[in-house]
Amino acid sequence: MKFWGIFPKVVLFSFIYAILAFYLNKKLEVSLFAFSAPSLAMVFLGLVLWFICYIQVSRAYSEGKLLTKGCYSKVRHPIYSIWGFLVLPGFSLLFGGFMLFLPTVYWIGVLGFIREEEKALEERFGDEWREYAERTPRFLPRP
Repeated sequence: MKFWGIFPKVVLFSFIYAILAFYLNKKLEVSLFAFSAPSLAMVFLGLVLWFICYIQVSRAYSEGKLLTKGCYSKVRHPIYSIWGFLVLPGFSLLFGGFMLFLPTVYWIGVLGFIREEEKALEERFGDEWREYAERTPRFLPRP
């Protein structure tokens, strides 16, 4: 599996829906919500966190190591979590209408493809991955 994992598949899956949602919003003149300040804050915070996680995982990947510290100490897939709980919800609230379903479509894509990525990680890192996966939740940190 490549560095980006399932992310390109999930982006394509979500992007197709986003295009359809933009079209329907415009065609049907639908805008159920439009929260600009909170939405922009969610997107901005998410992008900052994503960048931090990206730097951490790209360093580990280039060294051939499984990252289990930093962002990856709380959840196995923080980048998917950041996009699914901050960036896309913020984006969807900003545009409203049919875009409000974008996070749901994204999570359907992530959940549909995640086992493929986890299988590749298990093949690459073996017991180290299995132990990490057993003690670390997928998307939401434990309290």
